[in-house]
Amino acid sequence: MYVQLNSVIVDADTTNRQELASFLGQFGVNPTAQLGGVEALPGMLQRGDSPQLIIINLDPEAHENLKKIGKLPREYPHISFFVMSHVLDANLLMEAMHLGVKEFIPLPISEEKFAAAVERVANSHGMGKRAKAINVIPTIGGCGSTTVACNLAALLAQRSKTALLDLDLIGGGVASYFDVRPRYTLSDVMESAEKVDKQLLDNALVIHQKSQLAILARPDLPEDTQRVNQAGFTRLNSVLSRMFDFVVADSVMSIDPVYAEAIKAADVNLIVMQLNVPSAKNAERFVGALRRMGIDAGKIKIVVNRYVKKGCDIEPDEVEKALGLKIAWMIPNDFKNAIAAINYGEPVVLRAPRSEISTSLTGLAGQIAQRATAAAA
Repeated sequence: MYVQLNSVIVDADTTNRQELASFLGQFGVNPTAQLGGVEALPGMLQRGDSPQLIIINLDPEAHENLKKIGKLPREYPHISFFVMSHVLDANLLMEAMHLGVKEFIPLPISEEKFAAAVERVANSHGMGKRAKAINVIPTIGGCGSTTVACNLAALLAQRSKTALLDLDLIGGGVASYFDVRPRYTLSDVMESAEKVDKQLLDNALVIHQKSQLAILARPDLPEDTQRVNQAGFTRLNSVLSRMFDFVVADSVMSIDPVYAEAIKAADVNLIVMQLNVPSAKNAERFVGALRRMGIDAGKIKIVVNRYVKKGCDIEPDEVEKALGLKIAWMIPNDFKNAIAAINYGEPVVLRAPRSEISTSLTGLAGQIAQRATAAAA
């Protein structure tokens, strides 16, 4: 089963080809070849590694270039042919459909319509599955967001195929939390971002044996974080979403490009806070930023960690009033079991499954899994 669409780009202009290759990466499409004309296509398609998608820019001579495609779409019905042109002519469109072209893409490209067309091709190749993406964001240092992310991922891995990304690029501790020693990290994947595929990720991901959770660790060296970029993360996320049922990111509170992409791609952004003034203020500021980014309120969930019934600086209803959001979940304070699990290198839900904190985290994971099932129904 494919997890990423392979494509061939045909365009007479070299700059156009390179720009289109970069653009396709945003939609999980991997350009395996770039051609200046259709003449080389027949020989390429006779090989066993033919792509699932061919995109041809018909300009500047749209009608003449369309004729050159000839019978190829009919001869290779398992390949989707897209043609693009600035020419919006009924005769050109009808001729393209007659030849067996799958999609006619008017230029300039409409991202929304193009994404829908690519998704239709993906579905036709059994790639319709998309992972549920959970982005876990702390509001203050030490609020326990990594504990939430790691335990949530470990619990989801017991139900479904799950991956955990460490997006705290400098201070992340996901690998230590599970006591694993990965050979490759997020920055290593970025070096091959333009050709990220299942084989590459199978080598890069380290598997925690007890939970069967797949982990992609933060870069080893702080300077390696500079290799992590938005385009690479977009491609990575696209392939992971085809490989797994859930993708959990242990993130940071930021709207820099990589993190903005993680926020937008997430089905749910879990904002982890504590009931104290600094955490509440940061939560209010960040939720405001998410709203200005256009993130739907239904994709923002507030999780209170280390909750105690008495002795909190701020009451839960005060937080809800300030944020304009209901608190989705409250995890009780169980520092003893939580820190013991961290020191041991095993999630608390595996080390102390009957503890109060584990019971609460199990409930949160169950709620997320239930909503994912309902959304897919």
